[in-house]
Amino acid sequence: MELAFWWLPIAVIVVLIAVIAAGWWLGRRRTAGRAIANSWRVTELPGYRTALARSGLFIGVTAVVLALVLATGTVAAARWVYTRVETPEKYNRDIVLCLDVSGSMTEYDADVIDRYLEMLPGFEGERMSLVLWNSSAVPVFPLTDDYAFVEDQLKTVRDAMKSGTGSAVYTSGTLTRPGASLVGDGLASCVMQFPGAEPSSTEPPVDDGRSRSIILATDNVVNGAPTVSLEQAAAYARDNFITVFGLDANEYRDAFAAEYEGVMTEYEFPYFPLTAEDSVDEIVDTITSEQTSKIQGAPQLYVIDRPEFWLWGLLIGIPVFLVCARRLRI
Repeated sequence: MELAFWWLPIAVIVVLIAVIAAGWWLGRRRTAGRAIANSWRVTELPGYRTALARSGLFIGVTAVVLALVLATGTVAAARWVYTRVETPEKYNRDIVLCLDVSGSMTEYDADVIDRYLEMLPGFEGERMSLVLWNSSAVPVFPLTDDYAFVEDQLKTVRDAMKSGTGSAVYTSGTLTRPGASLVGDGLASCVMQFPGAEPSSTEPPVDDGRSRSIILATDNVVNGAPTVSLEQAAAYARDNFITVFGLDANEYRDAFAAEYEGVMTEYEFPYFPLTAEDSVDEIVDTITSEQTSKIQGAPQLYVIDRPEFWLWGLLIGIPVFLVCARRLRI
């Protein structure tokens, strides 16, 4: 506890001393040479003594009340503050939603986005990114913990997917080359959203202490010749300390599904077939519950100004002083 303006009480005390000294000096000048002959007879009267005692008591009470009002007002003006240092804890997790936006995937993508929108208010320190891809990839927004911005962007994409109209919102820029659902290229583009994962970098992969997750939602029905295979992209993710959570929307359990599951298993990445109606919620909850270790942020100094006590003192003290002053005819 301390006073923000510590010098203010000192200044008030100095001013009060000056005012009292000036009043005492002026009072002496006014009363000098004005003694009344035989006034001692009056001062010996019982009624005079009673009135003088009552007047002295009221003056004392008024002086005490005035002193308390001045002290309370001075402390309130000087800001009695409480300070504390806190080291906030945040989740050290980076999440990239890596969504295949080919025609068969929009319903699943919307469900995944829906679930993250539900969980977004509980996030604290997590950073999120969204990448949409088909034959080419489009980063909608980079890793950020600006949750108001994330919510706005996710809702825009989700609403466009669910409405069945305005597909340009989520497909624009995702078909700049021949082919469809080029999973390897899409996953590699998502890996590049993480700091230090640029393929042209000559530095070793960065391990910044934050857990790195990619939510890869696709049916793996590749149509065309990708630049990077799914296996190469998975190795690229592993080399950059990234865990890929494979959400397989392929309902037919064919060769594409077998390849997807095989690559995820080879690189020890979690694999989830989206077969049950409520599987999206369960899978996303499972993913989000993992890698939830916390990191300590930079210490923060909090200065808390709580003037309520002192203001209540003024609210009570000033009327009491006015009543006393009225009785003394000040």
